[in-house]
Amino acid sequence: MRKWLVIGAAAALVIVAAVLWPRTPPPPPVSAVDSSAARVLPDFEAVEVSSGEAEGLTLTGRVLDSAGRPVPGAEVFLSASAQKTLTSVRCDECGQALLACPARESGLHALAFFEQARGFLQPKAAARTDAQGRFRFERLAGVSFSVWARAAGFGAAMRERAAPGEPVDLYLPPLRSIGGQVVDGAGRGLPGARVYAVSRKVPLPSETVAGPDGAFTLSGLGEGPFYVLASADGFLPAVESLVEAGPQPVRLRLETSRTLEVRVMRQGAPVTATVRLKADHLAREARAEGGVARFEGLYPDELVVTAEAGKQGAIPRTLTLSEPLTQVTLELEDAGTLLVTVVDEAGEPVASPELVLRTARGKPIQSEKASTGALVQFGPLAVGDYVLEGKAEGYRDAQLPARVKQGETTLELELARATLIRGQVLDQYGRPAPNVSVLVQPTGDAVTADGEGHFTAAVPTPGLYELHAHHSEWGGGQVKATAPAEGVKLELEPRAALEVTVMGEGRRLEGADVVLWVDNENIFRSDTSSGPDGMVPMRGLPAGTYSMVATHKDYLPSERQKVVVADGQTQKVTVTLEPGAVIRGEVVDARGAPVAEASVSVLPRMAEPSVTDAQGRFEVRALKPGRPYLVEARHAKYDQRERVQGSPGGEPVRVVMEERATFTGRVVASNGEPVKRFRLDEHDVSSPDGRFEVALQTAGDRVIVSVEAPGFEPLMVDKPTQPSELGDLVLERAPSVTGLVRDEGGGPVADAVVGCDACEDSVLTGPDGRFTLPSPAFVARFTVSARKGRLSASAQASREGQQPVELVLKPATKLYGTVYRPDGTPAAGFQLEGVHADRGEPVSIVTGPDGRYSVDVAPGNYRFALGVAREFSGEPALLVRVEGGEKRLDIGPGPGSASVTVQLTPERGNALWVIAGDVGAVSSPPTALMKVGYGQLLYQPRGERVTLHGFPPGRYTLVWTNFHTEMEGGPVIRTVQLPASGDIVLGP
Repeated sequence: MRKWLVIGAAAALVIVAAVLWPRTPPPPPVSAVDSSAARVLPDFEAVEVSSGEAEGLTLTGRVLDSAGRPVPGAEVFLSASAQKTLTSVRCDECGQALLACPARESGLHALAFFEQARGFLQPKAAARTDAQGRFRFERLAGVSFSVWARAAGFGAAMRERAAPGEPVDLYLPPLRSIGGQVVDGAGRGLPGARVYAVSRKVPLPSETVAGPDGAFTLSGLGEGPFYVLASADGFLPAVESLVEAGPQPVRLRLETSRTLEVRVMRQGAPVTATVRLKADHLAREARAEGGVARFEGLYPDELVVTAEAGKQGAIPRTLTLSEPLTQVTLELEDAGTLLVTVVDEAGEPVASPELVLRTARGKPIQSEKASTGALVQFGPLAVGDYVLEGKAEGYRDAQLPARVKQGETTLELELARATLIRGQVLDQYGRPAPNVSVLVQPTGDAVTADGEGHFTAAVPTPGLYELHAHHSEWGGGQVKATAPAEGVKLELEPRAALEVTVMGEGRRLEGADVVLWVDNENIFRSDTSSGPDGMVPMRGLPAGTYSMVATHKDYLPSERQKVVVADGQTQKVTVTLEPGAVIRGEVVDARGAPVAEASVSVLPRMAEPSVTDAQGRFEVRALKPGRPYLVEARHAKYDQRERVQGSPGGEPVRVVMEERATFTGRVVASNGEPVKRFRLDEHDVSSPDGRFEVALQTAGDRVIVSVEAPGFEPLMVDKPTQPSELGDLVLERAPSVTGLVRDEGGGPVADAVVGCDACEDSVLTGPDGRFTLPSPAFVARFTVSARKGRLSASAQASREGQQPVELVLKPATKLYGTVYRPDGTPAAGFQLEGVHADRGEPVSIVTGPDGRYSVDVAPGNYRFALGVAREFSGEPALLVRVEGGEKRLDIGPGPGSASVTVQLTPERGNALWVIAGDVGAVSSPPTALMKVGYGQLLYQPRGERVTLHGFPPGRYTLVWTNFHTEMEGGPVIRTVQLPASGDIVLGP
């Protein structure tokens, strides 16, 4: 996070990172990398559903039309619920469902399923309905089935997880279609493009070929929403992942495949090397024979490219592939390798860790999945600063700074074991419930169960937790578990149910969603949108009274209304949505040419943003008619100069944007040496000679840009826009904090992580325990901290100070005690939140069933929130110093504790301290009183009479003064013995 304000800072800019190649001699042959190679798809092993001639189970049901009339002669098919399909495939990178993954690379993965006709519903049994629309399957083996039906004149419908003995009603929707156009980057139709679709509810494929102008129609569709994908020769696939069938056309814009040519040089000569690309959901490498590697089939996205050969490596370069062909030269230099081992707190190898090496600014360079105990090598890497991240199942994620030098740099990454709750979500029949979200209280974190209903939730500490799960069709459930826990069963039950039928313009609306809540808590959202029948089921609700709102992307949200549901009953509600108005328009540049891919939103923000098409056109839907909105357009290469106002349903608006100018220059240190890694505004640049070519925002005839680099003072540049060559931008070295990290025995501690509460970066100590840390900009005093494993230390430092800082690592303190509720009873499953005041590090503790807790924390000064709302203003905070091997800390009005009642006159900015012992003169309350041994703070009391609880009996000092400034007449100070006999009156 940036620690200072930048004048004129803007949204994302585009780094023009290509380096022009010399025109002669001609480049040597390239090594091609083709992304169209066939992907290996998972095996969808068939699951048998028949028991043969033996006795088995029977499943019966009916096929009906949307009005509830029977459909005779319908074809009904059945497969096992355990039969995997494309809808159950998950992305290898992010773990999301493949059809929900937003990464563009996932479109290539999905395309392979369509091209190879893999992963779609395959019937294992079939039947036909009789005159009453009834069907029957007998001699079934299994407990859960997918049942789907289709008939002439109707679309397909499916019921997942149908159980034998449970009647199954399938409502067939009328035949529906999706229409639209496939275009290229210039907005021209692409004839012959193939368009594929699959329903997210009924995974049956549909495909068509675009006509002469790129227009297409997918017909004969049933339930949605649909995943729609288009592809064409010479183009990369484009995806719309949530499309509803209907009149709204779908526009799929195909990007031409980008090519990256990388030349690798060393002292002016081409070098055979290994070149690697890394980006979101992308990892590629190629051999640069003769110094040139060619990567094809790339999206126009940002990526990081590196090269290595022997003991040499290149500085990682961040590129944006904005042109069909991007050429870049990487210069090899003497480099080093990073050798990493991953261990636990006991020094034992961690099983199957995953490692990611990033640039100092967080861009991924290389990922590795290591075997247990393996030595993982990164590089050769250019000398400089990197960040290493590691994770493994059952451990907390960890991060270390990695400073690579020439030769080998060894690094030991220690992962601490996590406190886990493992379990499985089951439906009312005891079957695994896949992909259900599990909410963990009191922390509010959520995890998603896998395809077999298994989940793993990492919690902050041992304690009592309550797990909640809800699926709008399968039901809801909750269970308490004392962490760590294994084998927790979270069973979904029907409980109370609500069926909401959403109407609009006299018809049932497909694609509507419903949200329910109680007092802004216990929020329940529909798992799937309404189908053609407009009905959104909300089953498994705790009985009670809820606020309800229905939404649809093309309609205004419904008015909030109250609904009451009871256990074992189904409440039916109909909600009518009013159609929203539309603001239409176009975004163009100063010459009137359309600007594609601009994000357009309105103020106030009442609707989802729209993205302009190839003609620059946009529509912002679902707006309230009869009121004006400000229209804002954002683009990485353009800036909107003038305010534009539009009215829904009114005349189309025209938003004019100016293209950002490209500026060149060089960033150097005060001694003239190039700065190889720096940031211009929000953009990272890597350059062996310090040169840059970047599109920057301008303010009139001035360009104002901030320049930052590790180890240097920030620089604000304010220059005329002409000439576009900004010249040398000279950075001054930042003052550094030096110091020593040692253990309690006096010995130096190597590889300790050292940082500060105002620093963006951290460093590791050397073999002698010494470190050099750049001072943070614009901060006079700050806290330097060091940690290694469970050992830590902190000390104050000054930007102007030249004295080395000595940090003595100490083991964690065992903090334990009991938390009591306001009525004096133990607070089971209570979350105690605090912050390490010296370092700004948060701490979260959850109590057990008896209100007790025990946790290891770093020594130092802490502040714990005691109020329900967790607000700094108006609620008490506990101040305590934690030190030594262990410390007992009871919180709240427990047995034998005392309270104090104070009468005062509330004033803005004033605070009340109740500090253990005697306090002398107070000149600066925040400095003098925030790091006391024990006490409570109440900032800006909300009433004239306040009571604070939970004090051990003894002598205390009350201080009433302004928190921010010196109060006229000085602070009011009173000494009191607790328990006190009456109210303490504080006044002038």
